[in-house]
Amino acid sequence: MIHLEKISINQLICLVILTQVGVSVLTIPYAQIRYSGNDSWLSILIGGVIAQAVILIIYQLGKRYSDRPLPQYISAIVGKPLGSVMNFLFAAYFAENIFMVTISYSDVISRWVLFETPWFVLIGVSFTIGAYIASSTLRSMATITQMIMLLFLICFVIIIISGMGKGDLRHFFPIGTHGIGPLIKGAVPSFWLYSGYELLLYAFPFVKSRKKKDIVMAMSAANGFTTFFYMLITVIATYNFSESQLKSIPEPLVFILRKFRWPVVQSLDILFLTIWLSVVTVTVYVYLFLSARYLAFIGGKEIRYHPFLVWILAVVCFGFGLGGYDRQWQSRFSDYHNIATAIIIAIVPTILLLISLARGKAVGG
Repeated sequence: MIHLEKISINQLICLVILTQVGVSVLTIPYAQIRYSGNDSWLSILIGGVIAQAVILIIYQLGKRYSDRPLPQYISAIVGKPLGSVMNFLFAAYFAENIFMVTISYSDVISRWVLFETPWFVLIGVSFTIGAYIASSTLRSMATITQMIMLLFLICFVIIIISGMGKGDLRHFFPIGTHGIGPLIKGAVPSFWLYSGYELLLYAFPFVKSRKKKDIVMAMSAANGFTTFFYMLITVIATYNFSESQLKSIPEPLVFILRKFRWPVVQSLDILFLTIWLSVVTVTVYVYLFLSARYLAFIGGKEIRYHPFLVWILAVVCFGFGLGGYDRQWQSRFSDYHNIATAIIIAIVPTILLLISLARGKAVGG
């Protein structure tokens, strides 16, 4: 049986931030610029506000069943048969998320740093490290994530230093010319960037806090920081490139790092991508952990072989990942991934909360 010790508020904040940020940091604001142009930073902000609304929904749901994680109480809301199906869908979604994150970053690494390294080695290393850490407890993962937070802060400093190179403030003007419609359209791909807070659906009863309100405050602080971080990257990218240039640069941050000359470090982009691998690994092991936990409750009664489930999921994802090097296929798969993300992390929790409220049951809390 996996021993589930409680995590602190600070550990929850670190887990949420580093699960949210990942490979997508490299592509911001490529997806948004097609809709909202030089106002893409506003679309990023709107995406963060929508994510905050979903966090409040998840918090209200978790508060009603504060003594159990979602895979345990979901049957109390929708019934045992449908609860098992829902647990399977959650497990499948998290496994698909691991797959998507791993092949996306391996693709970046293979094009920018490790040109000659075989594809199966790149994804194999990611899945092995992720599975090894995800086999532990939630608290152990949180402790490791706190240490990786230091590496994230180093990357944060690198981004700020490199972003202060030669740019043009005129790229931001005029503001608001694209209208509210394009801003909202640009907010949709921005919303995908914030996935990671659904961790609370599982972690709620394992957070040590004096008041339940502290949990929602911590989640809001984490989401607020991620929103600021994404907006900072968008502003830096817009400062360095014009709107027309950004439409043809899928990974503007890597270009900014590459063109920046720093006498202390020769290739800042390679240094950044190497350190950033540890940040992306957080997303991989958190989702591996969650997938295994939801899978453990598929039959109603808990399957008490957490490490075994984690390694099975890692092997399955690795098998599918062997064919994931095709970039066109990655793009098509990304569309399905975005739809699944909206359904699982926003629509399903909302429906579960409404059903729970309609039944008037409030267990725990």
